[in-house]
Amino acid sequence: MTEHPKYTAGFRDRLFDKDPFPLAIWYPASAPESSVRHMGVASSAARNAAFATDGPFPIVMFSHGSEGHRFNQFWLAEYLARRGYIVAAPQHEGDNYLDASDARQITIIERRPREMRLALDLLLDHDDIAEQIDHDRIYALGHSAGGATVLKLAGWDFDARAWQSYCTVNGETDKVICQHAPTDDHIDRLHQTYGGPVVSEYDPRISAIVAVTPAFGVAATDDGLADVKVPMLFVEADTDEILHDHVNAAHFRNLLRGRAKFIKVKGAGHYSFLPKCTPYIAENFSYLCRDFGQDRDTIHRTVEQVVHRFFEKVQSGEIQGR
Repeated sequence: MTEHPKYTAGFRDRLFDKDPFPLAIWYPASAPESSVRHMGVASSAARNAAFATDGPFPIVMFSHGSEGHRFNQFWLAEYLARRGYIVAAPQHEGDNYLDASDARQITIIERRPREMRLALDLLLDHDDIAEQIDHDRIYALGHSAGGATVLKLAGWDFDARAWQSYCTVNGETDKVICQHAPTDDHIDRLHQTYGGPVVSEYDPRISAIVAVTPAFGVAATDDGLADVKVPMLFVEADTDEILHDHVNAAHFRNLLRGRAKFIKVKGAGHYSFLPKCTPYIAENFSYLCRDFGQDRDTIHRTVEQVVHRFFEKVQSGEIQGR
């Protein structure tokens, strides 16, 4: 039986006159959709349409992966918008496809959640959008480094000393995580800023999170996750060819001990949660196009349903934090 969503997907890009960073939003609308392209990938949305009139709506703050962009999960944003959610995606400064100068370094570990908070602040103060947002239903979702970002918003005290210690032993075998491991000078500065070797960026407005193949599990400890109390969903890749499972998804699972929902997507790799590859991407960045036994459209449909079901159960109270 074919599902007929209640709304069309509205879409606006570069929302502010003077962006602190580029930010795109998708939202429930009633105007008809037309063809749009995001980084060369064809889709459909109602560009610059009015909001549907029966708001306010829950909002999901999206954080893209390292060296990515605000359109990385546009397919999921459109799906949620057609089902009554606002989705807002800032493009992280110094950690995007145009400028990766801070990628995977301690500076971006600190700055990413601050940018997410600033994006939410700006939306809640926006003349046209603020009244459309349900302040009691503010969620966050991120992929890879974005998964780590939303976990920090939920209250994870990111332990840079644990990251440093892991890379002292595993620096040659885990270059993705250890290329920019913190130095003793970084640790000293964190002590001065936060009172310990941690990055603490909790935002009490966030009432549930989804972390898709989250990175930097090496910085997760029992103490660091002790104060995370919101409902959590972890979406894992069946074959994560980028992040070592035992110190990322499996490590989070062991530490959280039943406090979060974990879903493993069959046939998915780390980059299966990005849009389908264009011929240009396939020719020049073929590693972004690898899936592992399942086509990307099928993977996306699975994730759409799992994420939407999670948020609906959070809203109904079926899934609660602690």
